[in-house]
Amino acid sequence: MSKNTRPPPNPAIRLRKLPRSATAHVHRIVVAKWGQVYAEALKLICQHAFPRAEVEACSSGKATLATLRARPADLVLLTLTFSDYDGIDLLQAVIEENLSAKVLLGCRRRDEHCLHSLRNARFDGILDTLHENLDTMLEALETVACGRAYVSPAFRDIVVDRIVPSSLWQKLTAAEIKVLKIIGDGSDDQEAAAVLALSAATVQTHRRNIMRKLGVTSSAKLVRESIRLGIVRITDHGRIIRPGFTGQLGREADAHHPGKPGCASRFLPTGSQ
Repeated sequence: MSKNTRPPPNPAIRLRKLPRSATAHVHRIVVAKWGQVYAEALKLICQHAFPRAEVEACSSGKATLATLRARPADLVLLTLTFSDYDGIDLLQAVIEENLSAKVLLGCRRRDEHCLHSLRNARFDGILDTLHENLDTMLEALETVACGRAYVSPAFRDIVVDRIVPSSLWQKLTAAEIKVLKIIGDGSDDQEAAAVLALSAATVQTHRRNIMRKLGVTSSAKLVRESIRLGIVRITDHGRIIRPGFTGQLGREADAHHPGKPGCASRFLPTGSQ
């Protein structure tokens, strides 16, 4: 385990049961967290806090959707990073399909795409898992279970005041952002044109405008900037995740690059994925 990787929460530390007023109407909880060990640790915490509730842990986006579609939950504790799915897209599916009565987000991401999406997303609470501790998590669970909103101070400006610093959406047009979600993984103009149903010349024009507006001078720098902004994410196994591409365009993009490590891998230093 690297020195920057936090260990999973220890459920034996300072746990308390939540008051019955908070737990009486919560009969089923689904914990969605990347990594089985972390997911099971959060499951134990929820089981202790909600002793009468059934708690199920999922460690992938696909498993989370399958579990909730089979049996919706009263409360979902949903983190926003998975190896197979973008957490914001997963949240959107949960809300649109009414898969849970309440949703508490656990977020440590600070990329621009995530912050922009949170500004307009629907959820009942958001917890800063990068800095807030177990006591705060229990407070957030209690608050959301009682039907009130919980917003971490770290996200208050974005969620409450709806302030997002230096938005990419102010620099690029909607068409340019759509193109960036494809070329941001290192795809060339022909590959992007096939996915987007555009001509290669149109993609090339968009590429030139995007690079000028973002102030990058090479394809390698464009890939790194796309990853930094959260437009494209490359998992540890080389899978390409494009947030916001859960619709038809996303399925076409996945079909175009089925399971391959991704063009971006050739632009990234060893170990940076």
